[in-house]
Amino acid sequence: MAEGDMGIEGISVSDNQDLVLAHGANSGIFLIDSNYPENNSHIEWSGDYSLLDSSFHPGGKTAIMVGEGGNVLRMTLANSSIEQAAGPSTFGDTLLTSVSWNSDGSWAYIGGEDGWIWRFRGTSDGGIEAIVLENRGDRVISGISCLRGHNICAITSTLGGIGIIDQEHGLHWIGGFGTPWVDIVCHSSEVPECVAISSDLTIASIVVVVSEPSETRVFDNDIVQLQGFVGAMTGIEAQSDGISLISLAPFGLIEHDKEAGRSFHWLDNIDAVEFDVEISDQRIVGTWGSGFFEGWLITDRGTLVSFGPVDQNEDNSMLEIWIGIIILGGATLLVASLMVSSSPKLSNWLTKRIGSEEERKDVLRKERRQSRKKGRA
Repeated sequence: MAEGDMGIEGISVSDNQDLVLAHGANSGIFLIDSNYPENNSHIEWSGDYSLLDSSFHPGGKTAIMVGEGGNVLRMTLANSSIEQAAGPSTFGDTLLTSVSWNSDGSWAYIGGEDGWIWRFRGTSDGGIEAIVLENRGDRVISGISCLRGHNICAITSTLGGIGIIDQEHGLHWIGGFGTPWVDIVCHSSEVPECVAISSDLTIASIVVVVSEPSETRVFDNDIVQLQGFVGAMTGIEAQSDGISLISLAPFGLIEHDKEAGRSFHWLDNIDAVEFDVEISDQRIVGTWGSGFFEGWLITDRGTLVSFGPVDQNEDNSMLEIWIGIIILGGATLLVASLMVSSSPKLSNWLTKRIGSEEERKDVLRKERRQSRKKGRA
């Protein structure tokens, strides 16, 4: 990745968490080592259209990207080669906005403007299949995410509601109508749950009825509009242990804890501005985790930002987050202690790591009490 505004529009992370695929304007494509992002490569492709979303195949050998003009590209990871998988002859001039492979990799779901959504795959003879789903709406499909271990996917439609795609490719609208949904992520945990976000700081929690997906519903008490946060939500990615990071514009992050059903300040824009005005003016495109409460984000200009807990002396119990900014190609590294996080899980983890002996004992006592309560529930 070189210096300058690269117009990054989206990313996806491989199932084994080793690779990140970033893409955007002028068919720009970059393959990034998720743990060592300085190891990255620009993949050459001659297109001049924007690539808006992507998805790695569960088999780990390929990934597909979708974007403007009905274009679909396939990358073969073994040699980083790109080929045109489909185009206007299949999808017309439709703006393709979202894509996700289902759990077993038998079909990818591709969504676009005007409510269009297809199931898509290659065939053994080198051709493709693209079949329009019935019961589609008429608003842009803003996000698709599939549960691992189940061939069930969830979608968001801007103002059109939230939908579930069952194992037989049936599309069922389950609620959330009239909200400007922008993205969705599914956690494949003991309780299969998806989290949808909207531009107006609204979050919906969807517990998927795996045995009968069409019975899944989004009730009024599943939808919460966050208070005390500033900005518009633009994207959400799963990190680990039921934790998601929500990207904000202007530059900011919210942590959402699925198990607790709560959201916490992770990085506020005012702190980012104080740290680096130029970086704070960029748009966060995506995030991925690299450890417990550690990870990376990438901006539309191709700036990679590392974040994680700050290491301090044991006699200093202040809980902060450090941020390191690496501008690849510019050989620039900035590291600074930035903010106090309101995340209780992060606070507890940091206290056990660097707090005083009494503080560590207090956290352990609290965790034991919570564990006993869960055991009695």
